[in-house]
Amino acid sequence: MKKQPIFTKILIPLMGLVILEILILMISIYGQGLFSLIHKNSQDIIESRVEARRNYLESLMVNQWMNVSQTVQKINLLADGLVDAGKMDIEAIDDSSENAAPFLSAVSMDLISMMRTNHVTGVFMILNADNLEDSMTSKKYMDKPGLYFRDLDPESRASSENLDLLIERSPLLVVRNTQIATDKTWNTSFQFGTADVPYYDFLYEPTQATFYSKPDVTWEDMGFWSKPYTLFGETREAIAYSVPLRLSDGRVYGVLGVDILVDYLKQNLPSRELDGSGTASYFLSIHKSGNSEGSSTSYQDIIQLNSIEATIGEDREGKVVSDKKNYFTFSMPLHLFSTVGPFTDMEWQLGAAIPYKTMNRFADRMTFVMSVTIILTLGIGIVGSLVISLFLQKPIRKLALAIRSNKTTDKLRLRETGILEIDQMSEALEDLSDRLLQEQRNLQYERDHDFLTDLYNRRAFGRRIRELLEKKGGGNAIGAYIMMDLDNLKIVNDTYGHEYGDKYIRCASDAMREGLGDEAIYSRISGDEFNAFIFDEEGNRSRINALIERLQETIDNSFIMLPDGEKKQLRLSGGVSWYPEGGTNPDQLQKNADYAMYVVKKTTKSQIRVWSEATDLGKEKEENKEEKKEEKKNEPEQNA
Repeated sequence: MKKQPIFTKILIPLMGLVILEILILMISIYGQGLFSLIHKNSQDIIESRVEARRNYLESLMVNQWMNVSQTVQKINLLADGLVDAGKMDIEAIDDSSENAAPFLSAVSMDLISMMRTNHVTGVFMILNADNLEDSMTSKKYMDKPGLYFRDLDPESRASSENLDLLIERSPLLVVRNTQIATDKTWNTSFQFGTADVPYYDFLYEPTQATFYSKPDVTWEDMGFWSKPYTLFGETREAIAYSVPLRLSDGRVYGVLGVDILVDYLKQNLPSRELDGSGTASYFLSIHKSGNSEGSSTSYQDIIQLNSIEATIGEDREGKVVSDKKNYFTFSMPLHLFSTVGPFTDMEWQLGAAIPYKTMNRFADRMTFVMSVTIILTLGIGIVGSLVISLFLQKPIRKLALAIRSNKTTDKLRLRETGILEIDQMSEALEDLSDRLLQEQRNLQYERDHDFLTDLYNRRAFGRRIRELLEKKGGGNAIGAYIMMDLDNLKIVNDTYGHEYGDKYIRCASDAMREGLGDEAIYSRISGDEFNAFIFDEEGNRSRINALIERLQETIDNSFIMLPDGEKKQLRLSGGVSWYPEGGTNPDQLQKNADYAMYVVKKTTKSQIRVWSEATDLGKEKEENKEEKKEEKKNEPEQNA
């Protein structure tokens, strides 16, 4: 294969890529309808924001604002107790504010606590034990006692004395007991009859649903979100969530709920996230078909949360649309009502309205930019390809030279180029080099060390001694080659198992380390055989002898604990051969140390003996070995 410089390898594909990109862009724009896709993407962005805001609002309404169960259960339990004790007539409790005052006063702080917990702008309870259908039909409304507290800023820090709250409706007794300020429209009761005001949805709908629903429908399933309303005498518009209050025997005695001011609702639905210029708006669509039990009323209402040129409504098919053709509208349902309750005919939707011009502003700008880009890309691409080829060639060439010049035993360290991908490749190569070096060290360590004691093995021990003697041997240098053999290892293995045999072996290696420290080289030659070498370049024999004595003391004081709780004393028989008298290489030193150890094994045991030429028993040892071999050969003949 013909080799080419990296400059050519990079330049040709880049040039081809630039030309290909121009062709693809042209085909995409004119052949695939890219301009339409860009505008569709703008629409998708609005829809995704509406969906995200819908999910947020639905979670807020369901999990926080509608969280009234604890308060409802507490009030129902109190009402059951008062009725059972004969202290409250549930049928007459809604006759007057005075009759209901003690009960309302008893639950007032529970309502305030719920309002604080749920972070809502209002909380209310209206007492009513009547079926309101006839009253509503005849328009002969009756005043109802109850409570209505208002918090105009639920996000601010709550006052311990409730100085930040207002009372909209309550008996005079509650005002006195709570010491909460009354609003300018405060009244002792809800003035339906006095002011000829129809019953609010949040009272009428759950009340009637309770009268007409099956007994197994729970109060949670009859939770109801009302359309926008204003309390009599007020200008603040709000929506409310309410549930019926029922005794344990099923009798209705009122409703309890929370309100959300429309102004507070706007804070949770910021139109600026749709469009920073303020031409867009969120809206809530409320549709009731009127086919639920107890209520045949149908209506459609829109809460428009920002002032825009268009008006939002429903078309003949029930779809939420704008009256302006130049506005885009999109809405998604809010799942607020129980699917097994009486309000399955209710549908709330969160939507957004935004002018097409505003929505497509970014898309139009992108279209212009893309057109300019296509024209400039070809020229800039050619020049850029040349620059990039030259720019990439230089650091890659330096990188290759640095890798070639690096020794296999050295860490690979490459200079940064400032090009992310090349530097990442350099880091990967450095990391690979480090891992290979580490793996090499690990393999060398495993090759040179005994796995049980972490001491040098026979090969590594001999190599270290040879290296030491080649580098520092001769002159006044002396050394002691110590060869030791564990006594009683077979007894420990046979009696207590190999686990304690291993502990016995490790005890020996630990004793060597403790006795000799960093002054010696250690090894485990075989199963019960250990070697050590102490070297002194200055020829200080007394220092080496002191170390050998300390080793003997350490061995004598070492032991392992057996399973029966007894101590097993460490016992080692050893021989010492001196360098250079006993040999000038590891093999000679080992041989003579072995002779000295043999003497110990045959006599006193558990001691360390120094070899000397005068007491060389090597020949005797070899003869004994031959005798043993002959005895083993004769054993079959004798047994026969």
